[in-house]
Amino acid sequence: METLTAQHVRNNVSTPAADEIRIIRVFHAPRELVWKAWTTPAMLVHWFGCAAFTTDDAAVDLREGGNWRVVLRNPDGEDIPTYGVYTAVRPIGHLAFTHQWEKPPVEVNPAHHRTQVTVDLHEEGSGTRVEFKQTGLVSEASRDSHIGGWCDSMDALAVVLTTGR
Repeated sequence: METLTAQHVRNNVSTPAADEIRIIRVFHAPRELVWKAWTTPAMLVHWFGCAAFTTDDAAVDLREGGNWRVVLRNPDGEDIPTYGVYTAVRPIGHLAFTHQWEKPPVEVNPAHHRTQVTVDLHEEGSGTRVEFKQTGLVSEASRDSHIGGWCDSMDALAVVLTTGR
């Protein structure tokens, strides 16, 4: 089994503050496809969420002020929706949105606590460098929980971008 450290290194994780996560990862896919993966429900359901959960549904109103929602299902079969509002949409390079849980996926992540996520896409050779940041996390424990979920998501995204599923 892989160590968390290996996953953190592969995803170039840093924590500049107790309430902040940064991930920088290069994907071997064109920027347009990576943008589509972040903004299209049919693609989001294949990579968004932690490895222990499945992703059952996604909805996107891709405009500033538009809502997004993804429904994750935990191993016990319970739906754990996450949602937010797009605060910036600049195709195909910048996406910003709030991130909240309808109910806690784990105890350290309270329901309806709003965080801010930014995703910047940069061409890097024939691939795309994703610069991800989440701020406003309620505690270091919440931050660390989100790191695991986002690293799982980035790993799954790499598979989707490579295999198409």
